[in-house]
Amino acid sequence: MKSLRTASLVLSLAVLASCAPSQDEYARLQAAAQGSPALQKAMYQDCVSKKWSRSDLEGGAMLLSVPPSKVPALTCKRLVNALASGRLKYADVRRNMNGGPTVNLIKILQGR
Repeated sequence: MKSLRTASLVLSLAVLASCAPSQDEYARLQAAAQGSPALQKAMYQDCVSKKWSRSDLEGGAMLLSVPPSKVPALTCKRLVNALASGRLKYADVRRNMNGGPTVNLIKILQGR
């Protein structure tokens, strides 16, 4: 369970930068990302540049089955791609902020 809580924190840091968007804000962000590879690249770079704690890296490594050094890049790539493709739903983000990752979010992070 600790790794799931860590993955939840990783998503919070990576996607939301410590703020919870409204559903309308999320929809606008998703629409913008869908139509702009430049925005996707900027979101990825912003995500990777966040400060990742040791526990985030270790928990992410367990969840993603990769070395801790690869967690930021892989997590951010999968989240940005899922946002732009429409796979990452607002409910996944809201649920994460209120208590833990959804099954869909876990699948996205694991590349399934």
